[in-house]
Amino acid sequence: MKKIIIDGNLCVRPNFSKAEFLLIKRNLATQKGLETLANLLGVAGNPQRLKILYLLHAHKEMCVCDLAEALEISDSAVSQHLRKLKDKNIVKTRRKDQTINYSLVRNIFTSNLEDMFALDETKEQHSFMHKEISL
Repeated sequence: MKKIIIDGNLCVRPNFSKAEFLLIKRNLATQKGLETLANLLGVAGNPQRLKILYLLHAHKEMCVCDLAEALEISDSAVSQHLRKLKDKNIVKTRRKDQTINYSLVRNIFTSNLEDMFALDETKEQHSFMHKEISL
């Protein structure tokens, strides 16, 4: 029997039977949306892209040059980030004369992201790491 120590505690045995693990593994294999969610979280999880998403949430619509100014990065860097977000259907564009404005696509992912932006914990450094919620 293998010994696994986690946070100073010994994990002696699994909490589930072999039959339960078979069901757990079968259920996990059917969760095809997890791959999509992982991709979305990976794209949005970049600090600059998350700031872009926050700015679009706060200001509803912004162009590349406005985002570049606010983030203090180059127009081309902002454009690259926006391309990745657009490819995942997280942001959309609207042309107004010569200017292309970006905004959030309305979907469940961006809706949940906006809910997180509104949390008090979002405004405090490391606060998510120290708060527990009861389910």
